[in-house]
Amino acid sequence: MDSNTLIGLITGAGVFMFFAGLAAHLSYARWQSRLQASIGAFVEPTITGVRQQEAPTPSSSLADRMNSRVRQLNVIPKLRIQLAAAGIDMPASRFLLLQVGLTIVGALLGMALLASQPSLRLVGMLLGAVICYQLPRVYVSLRRKRRIKALENQLPDAVDVLAGALEAGSSLPQSMAMIGREMGDPISTEFNRVVRDQELGLNQQEALARMLERCPSPDLDMLITSINIQYRVGGNLAKVLQTISHTIRERMRIRGEIKTLTAQGRISAKVISGVPFGIVGVITLINRPYMMQLFTSTVGWALIGTALFMVVFGYLVMIRVVSIKV
Repeated sequence: MDSNTLIGLITGAGVFMFFAGLAAHLSYARWQSRLQASIGAFVEPTITGVRQQEAPTPSSSLADRMNSRVRQLNVIPKLRIQLAAAGIDMPASRFLLLQVGLTIVGALLGMALLASQPSLRLVGMLLGAVICYQLPRVYVSLRRKRRIKALENQLPDAVDVLAGALEAGSSLPQSMAMIGREMGDPISTEFNRVVRDQELGLNQQEALARMLERCPSPDLDMLITSINIQYRVGGNLAKVLQTISHTIRERMRIRGEIKTLTAQGRISAKVISGVPFGIVGVITLINRPYMMQLFTSTVGWALIGTALFMVVFGYLVMIRVVSIKV
């Protein structure tokens, strides 16, 4: 390992440790962020609070002022919703600082790895920064999709519990609280949030709309729409919920059959996309100097980038072909 690569790695590690220490220093304000996410939409900021945000006192630390400035960004409310939907218990300001720190580390690592290619050093720095910037977002997106899928699998049972509790004489908030007590995460957490939002002053429609915003699902949308219609015009909500439960189960059955029928296409997409990487690995084991010419020349890096783009594009096209919405 040459000196330029070593310096780049040490610098990247130092920047990462700095941001990790900053995030650890801000952890004491975690309960304040959670309280603000719960009641911040209902409480009007006081004049003193506004003045403190606009002009921090000199005695406040640099970390507090930085965290306060980050919380005022427009992306914070949307990011807070995405983190809540993914089930990640982290303040949005800390997540944004972590994302910025990873971006700097990725830029330094990309520049260090291509230190032997001065013409590609800037490209490596930009590529590393973009990849490390998107990695936390991709992680949150995957966690969110997995959590929404788990909620959809629990939804028919939750609707049955809701309908049974209503038939037994419980009110709708009491039935939702029963789901929060009797069922597991994530649906118990979401219904507990709905009950908590109503206790803090939101009406039923707004609390359910916030749950749908956190967990966008067609089945959940159908459930919330039926509850809102019954709230306005009246009717036997228990019977409606039983019909909705049957409809959701049928949609889940149809989705399962479609997934089975398209399994061959999805597996083919994964196998075909993985073949180039397997060939590169085999050739590297057989004749390493021959393969390393790709990584030591500008033309080789250009070919690698083109090949990666074509593989990803082909995989997305094949997955798109076998994706059928129900």
